[in-house]
Amino acid sequence: MISNSITKQIAVTAGFLALTFAPGISRAQSTSPAPAQDQSQAAPATPAQHEGRMHGAMKGLNLTDDQRAQMKTIHEATKAQLDAVQKDESLTADQKEAKIHQLRHSARLQMVKLLTPEQRQQMKANVRALRASRREKQQQQPPPQAQPQG
Repeated sequence: MISNSITKQIAVTAGFLALTFAPGISRAQSTSPAPAQDQSQAAPATPAQHEGRMHGAMKGLNLTDDQRAQMKTIHEATKAQLDAVQKDESLTADQKEAKIHQLRHSARLQMVKLLTPEQRQQMKANVRALRASRREKQQQQPPPQAQPQG
């Protein structure tokens, strides 16, 4: 029972983080392939170049321009609030952690409300795939070696 609760809490947090930090929400997806660049002239990728990509739970949702704009607004407002909490020296570490959790949860709920039922289904499928991938990676890792007592 406790394990199931922890798993759900981790899943909700992972889903929220994927939504909150998905840089692709601020730009429209390009339907045409990007022009090929000469590798010798290609500069390192800048943050602006990463903004058009969808990652994690947001991948393949085909958000409208209006949805992207609203999500960008939510993301920016939440980021400002998170920065303020981090800089607030009157809060203890536990209080900061609780406030950050509350802000992220609230932002996630606001973003999910913007999605159509079809987009929500796609996001749930994406989250399930991310969880399965994470579970598979964890199973591939060898268990920690027990330290000999002595």
